[in-house]
Amino acid sequence: MGTVGSDPSRSVAPESAEIADAVRDICDRDGHCRLQDGTEVRLRPIEPTDARLCNAMLEACSRKSLYLRYERIISEPLDELSKRLCSPDSDAELTVVAETQIDGSSALIGVAQLLADPAHRAAEYALLVADPWQSKGLGSALTDCCLRLATIWGVARVVAEFLPENMRIIRILENREFDMTCDMQEHVVSGQKEISPRDVNDPPDAALLRDEVGC
Repeated sequence: MGTVGSDPSRSVAPESAEIADAVRDICDRDGHCRLQDGTEVRLRPIEPTDARLCNAMLEACSRKSLYLRYERIISEPLDELSKRLCSPDSDAELTVVAETQIDGSSALIGVAQLLADPAHRAAEYALLVADPWQSKGLGSALTDCCLRLATIWGVARVVAEFLPENMRIIRILENREFDMTCDMQEHVVSGQKEISPRDVNDPPDAALLRDEVGC
C-alpha cells in the first residue's frame, strides 16, 4: 500500500474520543447486515481483546488472499499481525471488523481499515475477507460502512491501491464510483473517491443487492 500525502495546515483532526463515539454510533445503527447466503453479520470497531479471534480469521485466509491484501508475502507470525490490527492508532486509523456466530461462538470473518493523513483530508482504504466468506457481499458491506465512517471522520477523499489480479475489490470500488487507474508498469491499480453526504445514506443491504460479485 502507498502512503497518503499530508498537509497538516488544511484541517484539524477530530478528538479521538469523538471519533470513537461516532464509530460506535454508526456501527450500532447500521452495522447489522445479511450476506448473500443469509449469514447475519455485525460490523463494529475492532477491540484489543479481539486478538485471538483476529488470529483465527487470518489463519482462515489463504496465502493468496494475504498477498493480495498486503502486496507482499507475510513472513511474520500471524499472531503478531493480529496484535497490530487490534491496536490501531486512534488518531490515524479506523479499523472495522465483521463478526458472526459459528456454532454458537463469535468469529471474525473480515476486516477493513481507513488510514488517514495527519490533516484527515484523505484516507487510504484496505480490506481483507477470510476465504470461506468471499463472494458473499461482505466486502461490499465493509466498504459502504467505511465510506460512511470517512465522512464522519472528516475525510474528503478515500484512496486505495491494489494488485490488478484483485478483481473482487476492484469491482466493488468501481460500483461505488471510484476513479480507477491502472499502471501495468508498476503492476498496481489505484482508485480514489471524493466523499459526499450520499455515501453516508447508502445502506449496506442496498449495496449487497447491487453487487453480483462481493468480496
